[in-house]
Amino acid sequence: MEPINNNNRLSNNHAYVVGMSGSGKSSLAKKLLILPTDQVAIYDPKREYDGLLQGRKIRVYTHPGEFARAMLAGRETRQGFKIAYRPKESSPDDFDLFCRIIWGCGNGKHTKPLKVICEEVAENSKGAGKATGYHGKLLRLGRSYNIHTINLFQRGQEVSKTIIDNCEYGYIMLTKTPKSRRYLEDLTGISESQQSKLQKFEYFKQFGVTVEKGKIRW
Repeated sequence: MEPINNNNRLSNNHAYVVGMSGSGKSSLAKKLLILPTDQVAIYDPKREYDGLLQGRKIRVYTHPGEFARAMLAGRETRQGFKIAYRPKESSPDDFDLFCRIIWGCGNGKHTKPLKVICEEVAENSKGAGKATGYHGKLLRLGRSYNIHTINLFQRGQEVSKTIIDNCEYGYIMLTKTPKSRRYLEDLTGISESQQSKLQKFEYFKQFGVTVEKGKIRW
């Protein structure tokens, strides 16, 4: 499958969320980056997406063919949906297959963007070099096909710099070590000392050169 209607006028809305396990990454994505009316695809290797997301039922598929058919059917409408692919055994190849399906659902003239939550990116990438495969395509070219990726990972140095370089929005949450914080400081300019003061569910949001601090609230 290939995307359709290349549209270079569309804005870059890719985002990344980095933080240690338990810092609140998935909660941030669910509460701050997704709306009830959004069309959302989810790579869910940790089995964290059950029940409702922003008040809408999540449809979960474990077979890639069934997931692909559900995605294509959903993209033919203007209605919001929440569809998760839950692999039986996640791997870099399986994540690439998920991204390939997403790539084929791109449409630069669709009335709704396709938001794509990519959980556990580091664990399902083939290395920390240049992003390759279909995940790399989504990051570099997905903007013009109305695809917005949301990339979640625990440590910046474990994932491709393509992610941070190609994401317009960055969310830094609680990280475990000074080394991880210094790495992020080099890439974002947010100092290690500022990052070290973050508590669970707090974050720094970076958009261009603008940085603001926030906290997830229920």
